[in-house]
Amino acid sequence: MKANEKIANINTKLKTFFFRYVEIMTPFHKLAPRHQRVLALLLYYHFQLQKEITNNKILWKSVFDYDTKILICDELNVQQAGLENLLSQLRKKNVVINNQISPAYIPVLTKNAKSFNIQFNFNIIDNE
Repeated sequence: MKANEKIANINTKLKTFFFRYVEIMTPFHKLAPRHQRVLALLLYYHFQLQKEITNNKILWKSVFDYDTKILICDELNVQQAGLENLLSQLRKKNVVINNQISPAYIPVLTKNAKSFNIQFNFNIIDNE
């Protein structure tokens, strides 16, 4: 590690990883906390389902399926109408496009991933 670098290692469970990932990326997506929680769970279920579903069209249909939405409602303790409202707002923000999460929001993880790295480069343009 160089003198001008800092590395933070964070141990986390898989589902919690998606919540932390979305939270860390807040300066870039500027989503409200309730939208972040929905996005994190959509990402989590997308990751879980892609282990078994290789057809992308069927995968996304499953992510936004009634059963998955019920799981999200239960976990976030929201009514289905409330979740649909949050999803509608995510569509307006172009986070969800054609019932798929925009690739810009999806962390690329392998099926058996044990780590994920995010690197921020601060390019200092004014020393004042």
